Amino acid sequence: MLMRFIAGLGLLISVSQTALASEWRYCLAPSEDEHKVYFSGAFATSADAWSTDHSFELVLAQAALRYDDVQCPRADDEKTIMIMLGDAVAYNRKMGRKIIYMRWEPTH
Repeated sequence: MLMRFIAGLGLLISVSQTALASEWRYCLAPSEDEHKVYFSGAFATSADAWSTDHSFELVLAQAALRYDDVQCPRADDEKTIMIMLGDAVAYNRKMGRKIIYMRWEPTH
């Protein structure tokens, strides 16, 4: 009986930790007509992708900024998302787009 309790407790703890595990993201929203791309900084989140995208869209809309779509790429750790963010900025600069950083973090 004690062994079942300990095994069950271990399973409960591992499931809880998985549910609380965060991922790393940044968001971007290109505006092809204006040759701009709006970027957030990198952030850890446990929010789902839709709510994160939607939250960034609301900030852009409140600022009356024109954009085509919002994307919020994800990674498992901060180092990886920072590399991805740097690559996205470099690519968009190479394509001649103006990079605009938005001061924004999603609400969790």
